[in-house]
Amino acid sequence: MRNIAKSLFVVPVLVLSMSACNNSGQEAKDNKENDAVADEWTASELAGKYVFDENGDTILLDLKSQNDSLIGPLSYNFQEKDKNHGEFRGVIKDSLLVGEYSFMSEGVNSVRETVFGIVPEGLIEGFGDVEEIDSKFVFKNMDSLRFDHGMILHKK
Repeated sequence: MRNIAKSLFVVPVLVLSMSACNNSGQEAKDNKENDAVADEWTASELAGKYVFDENGDTILLDLKSQNDSLIGPLSYNFQEKDKNHGEFRGVIKDSLLVGEYSFMSEGVNSVRETVFGIVPEGLIEGFGDVEEIDSKFVFKNMDSLRFDHGMILHKK
């Protein structure tokens, strides 16, 4: 009777253990496939002019490839808000273009981390909670960025 009770306990534990191993293997495979898709983008492929222009709001980004980096002027002109213009410098990480935007707004030089999601239609900026570290605004958690505002910068 004791052996039967042990068997009833051990078998489900083994099944769960094997299932967990298979799932982590599948996750690793899925991650590799996602990395392969993300690695398809190169700096030279993303180089070019990107524009968002709707309802009087405009974002312009003109990226040039420089080795594995992308650099270029970035400007924001939103209705009823201050304009700002500066320089973006970034690199491709996974399916994101991650960099810094150095700009002048209201007579003050500022630097903030800027992230664009790479989507089939172009680029879409990510937003999230930021904190100031060494006079630079950086995202608190890159994994929680939101890309749901609909302002897609289309490549021209």
